[in-house]
Amino acid sequence: MVSITNSIVRVAVPGDEAGIHDAHMRSIREVCSRDHGAEEIRGWGHRELGDRWRSNILRNQIDEWIWVVEKDGRIEGYVFSRLQTDHVMYLGGLYLTPSILGQGWGQKLMDLTQQAARNAGVTRIVLQSTLTAHEFYLRRGFKDTGPLQWTEIAGYPVRNIPMTLSISERSD
Repeated sequence: MVSITNSIVRVAVPGDEAGIHDAHMRSIREVCSRDHGAEEIRGWGHRELGDRWRSNILRNQIDEWIWVVEKDGRIEGYVFSRLQTDHVMYLGGLYLTPSILGQGWGQKLMDLTQQAARNAGVTRIVLQSTLTAHEFYLRRGFKDTGPLQWTEIAGYPVRNIPMTLSISERSD
């Protein structure tokens, strides 16, 4: 557990599902909306919770990793990754709400993800970056692996950029 002021980063546990979902949707609507159009946000940032986080949390720290940033008892951000193959980790999401954005939590979550990757013998992390997070990932050594893509989320097309990070090239 890492703590800065009244915030901590910790492993997600059962019962965190609604908080993770809320932080995710708020981040899309309040942060990503700066770079993504209203049509993209319409489906992407307004999805129902469903049961998607429940099974992920049960596999947490085995072949999937979820950490949350909690501030004043409320989840304000998270990172989610999973093994895609024996040597490749897929970073499925790193989202922060405005209340913790710009305070170093994204880097802390990336550090945890990279350490989990090294511990699992992963040599490469892949992701599909939002337009908003693209520079964040570039500054952390990720490289673009293809042109801008459109992915359908909840029936709406959302722009993303495929990226990769070679773990062997990074020592942090």
